[in-house]
Parts: sequence; C-alpha cells; structure tokens
Amino acid sequence: MSERKLVWKQKSLRKAIVVGVLTLPLAFTACNWFRDFDFERGARLTGGDPEKGRRDVMMRSCGSCHFIPGVLRADGKSAPSLAGWSGRRKFLDGRYENTADNIEKWLAKPSHRKPGTNMPDMNLSPEESRDIAAYLFSIN
Repeated sequence: MSERKLVWKQKSLRKAIVVGVLTLPLAFTACNWFRDFDFERGARLTGGDPEKGRRDVMMRSCGSCHFIPGVLRADGKSAPSLAGWSGRRKFLDGRYENTADNIEKWLAKPSHRKPGTNMPDMNLSPEESRDIAAYLFSIN
C-alpha cells in the first residue's frame, strides 16, 4: 500500500473516532428522552412501587377499558388512553391537578371524585392506589 493511501486511511480513521466520541454522549442522552417508562420517577413522585402497580393494573383488567402502555392486551377504547400520563397537568376534564395525591384519591373511589363516572370503584387498598399511581407516573 502506498504511503499516500496509508495517510489517507489514518486521517479517515481519526475523523471517525472523533465523530464517534463526540456523538456518543448525545446518543446516551437521547435514549433517556425516548424511553417509554421512568420507574424511578414514578416511585419518587408517589412513594409507590411501579412494578406492583403494573401487576395491579393487569389483575384489575383496567386494560379492558383503557389503552395502557406496557400492559399486555391493555388496548381498551371505551375510556381515555393512559399513554403519556406523566406529562398531563390535569385530569378528569381539567377538574384536578395531576398529582400523586389526587390520582390516588381518584383510584380509591372514582365515584366520590366524579359522581356518575363509568369508572368502577375497585376497592383498592391505599397501597394498591399508590402503586398504580406510581406506574401511571412512570409512563412517558
């Protein structure tokens, strides 16, 4: 191989390394932007366990009415989608701020927060309400 080709290959390799080193931190940061779930955030905001909350959502068949990301066969269309829950400022037609306390109260007794609602009272324990809220606040 001629010396000229070797120098050209070395320069090309150096450029590729520099580009790779500079773009790698951006790629890792972008991965967090596009994740579907942030379980640490859900736990931090509510004090609950998002994994238990996901199991409770599955056991209570919430997905028969709601579309719920991360829950198998939770593709209901008769109630609001829960995709992007953590980004919502308010819920129930703007009646309530989207806080852990408000969602836990809603989950505990929907009929007390919105009389006439189609959402059934599911007799959740405070822990189950907190865990489901943790899961909802984990959904990006």
